[in-house]
Amino acid sequence: MGAWHDGMKVGIEQIDEDHRGLFSILHELDLAIHSGTFVGTEALADILCRMEAYARIHFSREEETQREVGYEGYEENRRQHTELLRTLEAFILRFRAEQVDDPRVTAETIRSFLMVWISEHIVKVDRKMRGRILPWSG
Repeated sequence: MGAWHDGMKVGIEQIDEDHRGLFSILHELDLAIHSGTFVGTEALADILCRMEAYARIHFSREEETQREVGYEGYEENRRQHTELLRTLEAFILRFRAEQVDDPRVTAETIRSFLMVWISEHIVKVDRKMRGRILPWSG
């Protein structure tokens, strides 16, 4: 599984800390999926719900920082955040509604999607803030 690394730093400590937090929840989901014991749908759904809540807080904080300084990439970043939250909500609803033989298979699909999305978003979108937003703003 991928992990947060220093190459993902945007230079704003709170934003970088939030990004580490997103990876921490992904790691927790990964451990639950790959544990040797049965992990039920509700336990996995709870982790996904925490991911959604944490992402909402982080996205709000990041967008506020961008708005405060008139960051030119704000609208695109906000659009991508909104899109991810809608996708995550749909994943959670579908995950809870479906009767699946092994909820870990569905959770693994979601985890893989989130890992790629979050990693690419940080590297390709958020890192553009580096040097454009001073570290003490936000």
